[in-house]
Formats: sequence, structure tokens, C-alpha cells
Amino acid sequence: MPGIQRDAYSLADPFWGNGAVQSRKPEGTVRGWNWLKAQTGNTHPGAQLPFGWVSACPYSGAYPTGYGKNGCSGNGPAPQVYDRKAAWGITHFQMSGTGYVGHFYNYLLCTPSSPGSRTSHVSDLADEIAKPGYYSATLTDYGVDFELTAAPFAAVHRYHFHGGRGHLDIDLNAIGLRLTMGKRYAEKIDWNTAARYGETGWQGALIANGVQIWFCVLVNGEISKTALYNCVIEYDFATADAEMAIGFSMVSAQNAELHAREAATKGFDGVLHEAQDSWALQLNRIRVEFPEVALDARFYSCLYHSLVKPVRHDGGYIDFVTMWDIYRTQLPLALSVAPNHARALLLSMLDAIERFGFFPIFYSMNENLDRESNQASALVVYTLCDGFMRGILTQDDYPRVKRALMAEFRHADHTGKSPTHILDIAGAYHAASIIAQTCGDFEYAKELQEQSILWEKAYDPATGYLVQNAIYYEGNYRNYSFRPHTGMAKRIALAGGIERFNQMLDDFFTIGYDGPEAAEVRPTREGYFEAMNNESDMETPATYLWCGRVDRFAEVSDLIRRFQFTDGEGGAPGNVDSGALSSWYVWSCLGLYPLTGTQYYLLGSPSIANAEMELPQGTLRIEAVRESPTAIYPTGYVFNGRSFREPWLPVAELERGGTLVFHLADQPPATPSPIPTCL
Repeated sequence: MPGIQRDAYSLADPFWGNGAVQSRKPEGTVRGWNWLKAQTGNTHPGAQLPFGWVSACPYSGAYPTGYGKNGCSGNGPAPQVYDRKAAWGITHFQMSGTGYVGHFYNYLLCTPSSPGSRTSHVSDLADEIAKPGYYSATLTDYGVDFELTAAPFAAVHRYHFHGGRGHLDIDLNAIGLRLTMGKRYAEKIDWNTAARYGETGWQGALIANGVQIWFCVLVNGEISKTALYNCVIEYDFATADAEMAIGFSMVSAQNAELHAREAATKGFDGVLHEAQDSWALQLNRIRVEFPEVALDARFYSCLYHSLVKPVRHDGGYIDFVTMWDIYRTQLPLALSVAPNHARALLLSMLDAIERFGFFPIFYSMNENLDRESNQASALVVYTLCDGFMRGILTQDDYPRVKRALMAEFRHADHTGKSPTHILDIAGAYHAASIIAQTCGDFEYAKELQEQSILWEKAYDPATGYLVQNAIYYEGNYRNYSFRPHTGMAKRIALAGGIERFNQMLDDFFTIGYDGPEAAEVRPTREGYFEAMNNESDMETPATYLWCGRVDRFAEVSDLIRRFQFTDGEGGAPGNVDSGALSSWYVWSCLGLYPLTGTQYYLLGSPSIANAEMELPQGTLRIEAVRESPTAIYPTGYVFNGRSFREPWLPVAELERGGTLVFHLADQPPATPSPIPTCL
């Protein structure tokens, strides 16, 4: 398999999804899809580690990461607030792929400049280069080249001043975005302080959005002066080159000092080397070969953007932004391919439940912690179940997990909220019953399973859809009506049987669409499939399996991959949402769908030729045997020598590794595929 040896690190593109969507012109069925949500990926190219807390990125103040040219884009195309790439300097800590979350970090704005520069005006940003863990560019108007890299709890900058000497401002009051875009965000620096540290360093702390962060600045260069004026640390350099390490901590000033000293001792090149090694190791845990070489880069770009959140700070994990985005595909991917983080991440979730009495649906560096939203609740239970199914959590953890489950369910309330809350909680009861059953707590498992029939209250038996006159977030009653959940046989019967349910799905996905050519490339057609433009529809293609239509699952997945995901800054079909959409692409290319909160993976139609996944318990080899190069229809599977037609496999079996072979034909199978019994 010659393609398996390609260098994943060199193929991953941090610029993927930074800008406005540039999908292929829709054809056929795709013309009927909806483009309700933001048409931009909202990612950034800054330097950070896999699940690394500290990120460093040029700062324009644009939406929503602080990088780039975009204004606010909750729906439709992304407006531009800059006609070019520009920046005021470099900030630290950014969101990734999110939308209108209300707070956006961007702390300690560092503005380097040569003498005579006008730093009161934004500078053009030129000559950008980004690879995982590394970013470089030129602030043209400020007369400085800069490079950025990151350690687990520190950032390192390297500057070259064009004027032969330079100046650096570090603004302790920097926060959020420069543009209010019609709404004034509640972000603020509540307090900050800084004091001299040694001859040339500074250490201090800030409280932002109610959370305290300690920092320590160490500089390597010929410094002619350093001082603090109006919450701005200033440095003057007598030579053209300088390096700076900034260590951070959410625990103590001593930790921030330690992190800064470790980074400064290693120097820029040492920290960069470790960052490159870290990313190469992580990305190469999935090795792929595609029939088309160009698809390798798209795959690894999506994989890269799937592995930046949540983040590990020196006191646990944070930036679960937001659980309704990441619980379906991104967190299962992290649990499967990031063994250095998986167990610690799950234990951190338990820590949070014990601390707050629930797991926040949006858990970031902010004192305002919500246990639910208009969209979702109890989703942590799905991820804890996934941890058990992968052997990351064990029976020894069960007493602690059971206490966490009981706490979460005490807060699970769907009264007066969206019917999607009912589906969330019903699925959480089902997932928790699997955990209890696995650990021999049969009485509790029975109680939970009885509670899971709650889902029936969400549907209108007259239509087979979710009740129409209700609250829905990022969609409507149709978008959420095709979600796989416990009780699928009864749910389909409620819709009038398999034949009618299949027709409802075909209508939702606009199969065979022959409507008029839209005036827009990406029209708004509310109530239809959102073209992977939003996370609410991520699992809906797989619902065809409950109609025996593995062929439809294959067709829709193939159309999404070919038309909606492309390359470069416009490669994402919508908000990447902390890796939610990019991880869907990764799983889909592999032919797998992690049915979160259950004991099963669903089998789709892979686009790879072959792949290897390094899982904690073994290596999974995936092969696609095609009738022709364009064959997409699964006719059968072979796993470790066993042939079968059922389009699913137990998580526990697949995670132990082995060889999975997909047989793909040019035409759909003559008989329906077996219907999953896993829900």
C-alpha cells in the first residue's frame, strides 16, 4: 500500500476552513439541499498542539476566532470586514470553527514593530505559512517577520525586525473581537496585574470572563528597555532578532513560571520540533490511501481540525464548545485515536460533574456555565457510554460514573423546551442503561431502559414527524425528525411503516430533485437537508439503514463528500464547530459512523482505497474492494475472515483491531440490507 506511507503531517492544512465556503456547483439532488447556516468554516491557522490549550494566531479582530477577514455570519454567506488579510499582532487562545458563542478569548495581544511604524492602524498580513504547530507571516506595515509555535502550556514567538531594531507591546487588556457586529459582547478583562520577573521578564495574572489565568513572559534578545504603561508591557530591542516565551496556567503563578522557563530553555526550534513530532504522531494514527492522491490532503486537513478541541490545561480539560456539536463524531474520534488524552478527558468530565452537579453543555474559560440550552441536555452521558464501549472506562470506574449519571439525570428537564431535549434525554437513558448493564447493575439498567421510552412524547402520530409547533434551534421539526435513537422500529411504525418512512427521507434529502435552478448557488430551503452545513443533520444519512437502504446511505454520503467538502480556506461546508463537521468527513471516508451512546459502529461506503487506524487495543485495517473505480454500493463485508451483510459492527470488536473489507458495486444491491437491531 504505497499511499499509506505518505507524510500525514505535510498534508494537513491549518488554513482549511478559515474562509468563506467554496463548495462545488451543485448538481442533481444536491441542488435541493438547504444552506440555512453560516457559509464559512470559521477555523484559524494558529499554532497549537493536539488538544493543546495554548494557541497563537495573528489577530485582526474578525469573527469568530479573531483571525481573517470575516464579519458575523450566523446565516448565509460570510460578510467581509477586511478586503485583505490584516492583523494588529498576535493573540493567544482561540475558538475553533464556532459560531456566535459570545466570548472569544484572544488574550495578551502582542504587537511587534520596527521603529517608525504606525501600530494604531491595522497592518497588512503577508507571506503566511502554516503547518500543524507552526505559523509564520509578515506584518508588512509594522516591518516585522514573525514565527509562532506552541508547547502544552506556553507559546513561543520569534521576531525579525526589518529596521535592525524593534519594539514590542503586550496588551494585558486585550480580549475578544474588535468588531461588535451589531451586538456588544459581554467579554471583559475584570482585572489584571504584572510585575517584573528577573531582569527582563514579567509575570502576572488576568481575570477574564470571571476566570483567572496566570502568565509569565520571558524574552531572549538584546533589550534596551522594558516597562509597564497603562496595562501594556513594552520592550525595546537593540537588534533585529528576538524570541519570547509566554507560559500560562489556570492553577498558579508558579506553574506559569515553570511553563515559560521550560519553553524558553528549549528555545523556538526545540519547542517547534516537539510540536511537529506531537502532530506527526497524532495524525499518523490514521494512515490512508485514496484512489485520488489529492484527497489525502483534504482528509488530513479535516483530521487536523478534528483534533484541536477540547483542550488540556494544567488543571483538566475545557473548551467543550459545544457538546451538541461534538458528542456525535468528534469526541468518539478523540476517544478512539488519541489514547494520550482519552481517559484523562473522560475523568475530567467526571470531575466537572462532581464540581458543578452537572456537566455544562458549553464548558469553556467562562464563569457562566449552562447545564443545558435551547438545543440539548445530558449529552455527557453519551460520551461516558462511548468510553465504556472502548474499554477506556472500566467496571472499577462504575461507582463514580453512576453517581455522575444520577446527578446528570437530576438536572435533565425537558419541560417547556424543544422536543429535541426529549430525544437527548431518552438517548441518554438508553446509553446509561448500557453502562449499568455492562457493569452488572441490572436493576438500575432496567429502570433506565424503561425511562428511555420518553422519546415517544416528541412525535406527532398524525404526521410521523416531530411535533411542529415547538421550539427548535438551528433547524425545524423536519431537520430533527430523522435522528437515529432508541426505539427505531416503533418510531418508523409511527411514521406509517418502512415504505413511508423511506419516502419521507427521500423527500428530506431531495432525492432526484428536478426543481428549477436556484438563483443562488447555495439557496435557503428550510426544512430540507442542510448539506452538512450544520451539525443537526450529521447522523441523518445513516437513518436510511433502518429502511434497509444501505444504497441511499452510500449515495448521500458520496454526494456530501464530493460536493460539500473541498480544499483550502473555503473547504468546509459550514461552521466546523470544534471539529464536529471535519470529524464527520474523517469517519465517512473510512466508511464508519460512530453511533454514539450505543455499542455499535454503523458501516457506510468508504471513499478510501485502504486505511490503517491505530486504536488503543490494536490496529484496524480497512480495505475497499471496488467493482470499478467509482463503485460506492456496499454488497457485503468481511471482518477478520467472517463474511456478513449487516451494516454494523460492535464497538468492542472493531476497537480491538483486525481487517475490515468493504465490497462495493456499481449498482445498488438487489435485496434490502439487514435493518440494524442496535436501536
